[in-house]
Parts: sequence; C-alpha cells; structure tokens
Amino acid sequence: MALTVPVLSKFPATARITCVSSGINLAYGQVDGRLVIGDDEISISQINCMYEFPYGDLLVGTTESLQIFRDGKEISSSTHETGVESISGKGDYAVCIDGLGRAHIVDSKGEQNTINETSVLFAKVGHRIAIATESGNVSTYSQDGIKLWERPMRGDVGERITAIGWNGNLLVVAREGHGLVPGDEEALEVEYWREGQLENRFDVKRRVIAIEGPWMGLDMGGIMHNEVVVAELSHPAHTIIDMGENALVGSWFHLHMVKPDGIIWSVETQGMVEHLSSNGDGTAVLIAGSDQNDYTDAEPVVLIDSTSEPTSLVEESTAIDDWGEAPAIEIDADELYGNTESIEELAGIEPGQLSDAGNLLDALNDEIEVKEIFSEEEDLMLALSLDAEEIIAPKPDAGGDQSLKADEDGTAIVTLDGRNTEDPQERIETWSWVDDTGKEIANTPAVRVKLNRGNHRLELRIKDRDGRWSSDSIDVRIE
Repeated sequence: MALTVPVLSKFPATARITCVSSGINLAYGQVDGRLVIGDDEISISQINCMYEFPYGDLLVGTTESLQIFRDGKEISSSTHETGVESISGKGDYAVCIDGLGRAHIVDSKGEQNTINETSVLFAKVGHRIAIATESGNVSTYSQDGIKLWERPMRGDVGERITAIGWNGNLLVVAREGHGLVPGDEEALEVEYWREGQLENRFDVKRRVIAIEGPWMGLDMGGIMHNEVVVAELSHPAHTIIDMGENALVGSWFHLHMVKPDGIIWSVETQGMVEHLSSNGDGTAVLIAGSDQNDYTDAEPVVLIDSTSEPTSLVEESTAIDDWGEAPAIEIDADELYGNTESIEELAGIEPGQLSDAGNLLDALNDEIEVKEIFSEEEDLMLALSLDAEEIIAPKPDAGGDQSLKADEDGTAIVTLDGRNTEDPQERIETWSWVDDTGKEIANTPAVRVKLNRGNHRLELRIKDRDGRWSSDSIDVRIE
C-alpha cells in the first residue's frame, strides 16, 4: 500500500519560486525579487539561489549581486555584473557560480576567493571543494582557493561530466564518454577517487544527473545507493538530499523518502520538485517548483516533516463515487416482447412454406455461397518477405550551438529546433527536450524557451517504435 506524510503548511508565492532554504530560518526567493526570511519580507533584484550558513546567516545570489542577510537585514553585499547563477554549500563554506561560469568561494564571514577556472558546470563542497567544467575537467581545491588535484582526462574528445559529489572523503564523478570516431569509447560510468587515487570505476548503463553521499539520481528514472539501483521512477531523479540512512529525492511532481530497500513514502506536490531544502534532522523540509503552466498562479512553498509517521495514501473520490443507485425503470412486458412478427416473416418467407426448423435453416443457408480459401505457407512467407524493408533508426539532430544576448531582464528567447532529425520511416513516437538537470521542458520537435543569462546544455531525446532512445545535445550561451 502506498504511504505518504502530511503537509504541515503552505507559504503563498506571488511569483515563480527560484530557491528555498530550511535551517534556523525558513526562507525562499522569487523571480520578482521577493525574499521571505521567516516573518520578514525584503525586496531586492531577481533572486536565483540561496544557502544558509550553520548559524543562520543567509547567502543570496541575484542577477546583480551576492548578499548576506542576518535576522532579516542585509549585513554585506558584493556586486557581480553577470549575476550569481547557483550556490552549493556545506558548513561554513559555499561556492557561487556567476553568469560567466566563474566559481567564487565564500565563507561564513563573507570573505571571497575566486577559483581559477572557466566555464564551471558543477561545484560541490565537502572536506575539499570539487569543480567540474564544461570541457570535462574535474579538480579539487582547498577552502582558500588553492588547487590540490586534477583528474586525468579520458581521451582527447567526447567526454562530459554529468554530476559530481562527495561521499565522505570519496569524490564521486559521473561521466559520459561519446564514441565520436572509430576506436573511441562510449560509456556511462561512475568513478570513485580518494586523495587523487582511482578506487573504482563501474558502468551504470544510465546517465547519472545527481550525486549526494552514497545516493545517485538517474535521468531515465531511478535511484542508486552505492552501485545498486534501489528504486525505479518514471521521471528523472534530479534533486537529492542525503539524510544518512535515507534520502529525500525529488522527481517530477513527487518527493520520495528512499532507503536502501526502496521507497518508504511519497508526497505529491502542486508544482514540480525543483527546489528542495531540509534542516539537519529532517523535521523541516521545504519543497517548491512550478507546474510549468504560465496561465495559473504561482505554486506555494510546501513544508513537511520527513520524520512524521507515514500514513496510507487515500485516493480522492471521483464523480463516479458520488453516483447513487440508478432508479429502476418500469416497463411493460408487452412493450419489450410484444413484437408479433413470426420468425418466417423476419426471414422473408411466406407462412406455411416451411414444415420444421430444419427446413428453416436450409432456407436461410440457400443464399450463402461458401468458398474455400487455400493458403500455402510458402506463399505467405514470400509475401511477407516482399513487404519487408530494412529498419533505418532515426538520428536526432538538436541543431547547432547558439549564443544570444540577454534582454534587460537577464533572459533571452531561444528556439530549440529538432526538425532536421532524420526519420525516413517515421519511426519516432516520443520527442523530449530536457535541460542540464534532466528536467523535461518540452515534448515537441521544436519549441521556444526563455533562458536566464549563463551557459545551458539542452538535450533532444527521441524514442522510436521499438522503445529505443537516442539523443543529441547543444550548448546555449546567454550573455
């Protein structure tokens, strides 16, 4: 039986939620610059991300600056002309990635160090700071920005890092190797590195898009604990919080509590689980995300206690459940069976022409002409072979890379066009455009989307009638 936990509260949103933080404070930010910290509301420029330090100071990244708030008041601010796109933190340290793909280390005192890397995709803070770039480089740095180690590349071309994370002192790297030319490798792998030494490498068969501790989220739907798939999902598992013996996993419109033996409970939300935060003991978990419908109001921020006792999920009643018993319809037997035509008259036979039922059947069969149809097996196989054709698998084409200038609001409209995809036998059944978090943004060959300033990897996936998936990706830069 499916289990769930109750929603404790919902906080109203006046615009799309862009980030949440749950710790000493319950806080969230909106695309229109509305910042809510507990009972305080502050208006600043467009909010993109946030992180709370252990003692409650809130680090907030906007399209213009990086700010720190304490007790609802700003205590420091630094300008970033290209804005702050994302923040990843743990303990007293956080790494901010700006609109040009540069990474900045920020400590709980507000002091900053810029890391000497460009086109940064991911940053994860553990006992050290791990950085992955668009070119496939993975490096570790000290908290004061000194480079300590760089992962050796696997081949000269065709490698992409899809996720990185820390499992204790173990650096976990998920990579995608493309077979671009004969002899090149093609694989979806996870690597374990400890102090610069490779401990293990294994093929996961599916792309890993999120890593937190021993937990990994898969883009085709699934959750791994270490090297074992412990739960299958219908949508990408792109958001994970490691809670020790279990994990909170966001996928589509559901938040799941997962243990190594499977899913414990699930909560369905009004919007997609795009932003997720929890305090240390899991008693305050904030969930937020849009339902992707521009014609409805912004979805609220949801608060749950992940330690609550799970209860059975009760399906809501439908209109069918509300139907009463249909009233009995009274009808006279003569009205129902009162047709006085005889079987002879129905068959078009003059009365008295037939003497018994056998003659009646003979008469009915008189007008039926029976023809025997013979089919030789060899002729059938020949016909099938003549109709058969070679199967030509479709080849996805996401178009070329794009570079656009952002408007005054820091966004640009981008046309994603996969209509040059080769499909001579019309075998494609499913189209899917996904962003670099694995979230589906469209299910049509072509679509126009609004992207914020920064670097974006967008992927076109197609599935043919035999259930085979293939993909092609493009890079979009909004300056």
